[in-house]
Amino acid sequence: MAARRQAATPTTTPINSSYEANGELSMKIAGVRAYPVGLPLQEELRWGAMAVSTKGGIIVEVSTSDGLVGIGEAGFSAEYFSTVGPLINGQLGPMVIGRDPRDIGALWHDMMRATHMWGRRGVETYALSGIDIALWDLMGKTAGQPVHRLLGTSQHSVRAYYAPSLKPADKAVAEAKEAVAAGYTAIKLRVDGDLSAAVHLVQSVRSAVGTGVDLMVDANMAYNRRGALTLARELHDLQVAWLEEPIMSHSLSQYVSSHAWLADRVDIPLAGGESLLTRFEYIDLMSKLPFDIVQPDAASVGGISELKRIADMASSWNLQCVPHIGCSSGTGIGIKAALQVILSCDNAPLIEFDAYGGLGWQGFLADPPVVKDGRVWASEEPGIGVTIADGAEQRFRIQTRAVQ
Repeated sequence: MAARRQAATPTTTPINSSYEANGELSMKIAGVRAYPVGLPLQEELRWGAMAVSTKGGIIVEVSTSDGLVGIGEAGFSAEYFSTVGPLINGQLGPMVIGRDPRDIGALWHDMMRATHMWGRRGVETYALSGIDIALWDLMGKTAGQPVHRLLGTSQHSVRAYYAPSLKPADKAVAEAKEAVAAGYTAIKLRVDGDLSAAVHLVQSVRSAVGTGVDLMVDANMAYNRRGALTLARELHDLQVAWLEEPIMSHSLSQYVSSHAWLADRVDIPLAGGESLLTRFEYIDLMSKLPFDIVQPDAASVGGISELKRIADMASSWNLQCVPHIGCSSGTGIGIKAALQVILSCDNAPLIEFDAYGGLGWQGFLADPPVVKDGRVWASEEPGIGVTIADGAEQRFRIQTRAVQ
């Protein structure tokens, strides 16, 4: 019998790359801050019963002891800063200062545990999301790689879909024609609870753009179950690619069961999940299979970390993942964060793209995301590929109402 080969004995004691020879961390989180940026809109943007009057977002910056700064965004808009901002600046930020920013998994779980008494349906997950995105941006900058490379690149571009707000049929047709002329091959239309008006709007746009453009319809929970069933059957012959969360729901169980009921009765694909937070809520959603397409939002669901976990969960159920971006696209940071995960997935065929632009396209970002030939392309810029323009914070910073 051959003698067993002995493992070579190292001649020096290996040192963890996160530490200096004296045992001190080589990189530490030195600061965390959140601030709101935005511009007032001349006309409110509406989605069903929702509306925003300010286009912008909550910016999160995580700085390190050696001068690097990671940039993130917390959901859903600058108007949430009075609740989300103090949680970042006063609780979650201070608890991660002094930690290694590369320990993203440990930091995520520590922040999640520290807020468990708040519940899992609101601002604490938004705040965590913004910090997590900034940490991934830092990780990429430290490694000199885009985040999609660190996650494992699966595709180098993704088809963009144009996502306008709720408009009358004539304006929706005009915007759809402009989108097609700009190279888009997919458009998401918004409808409200007026069934005949909703069907007329989709019919009008379909007639205007033809069958070579994919149309999706977002009803923003404007219907009860029977109304949603009627709407879905009317849209079937219009070759709608998906109908997005049409049923009003006030609890997770109601949301899942109502849309599962609808899915059993129609042939049109259903999409949803934008308001769910963390993978733990997606467990219940995916096990009942109400949707063919799931739509977690990086700026609210738990950051890049949780978006990637949920996308991989969806893959195991043979579901597509098309992340929601919505209001968080007002600065362009939400789009760039979601893009990193999308590029690492084989079940993410589309990216939502803000129809009207926002701060990112008006001087807030030095490098706003762009659509070329109907697609958004991978970048080799380190991190999530975001650079805030010089002086942009001062130019776009807004005052929000004080917390009483």
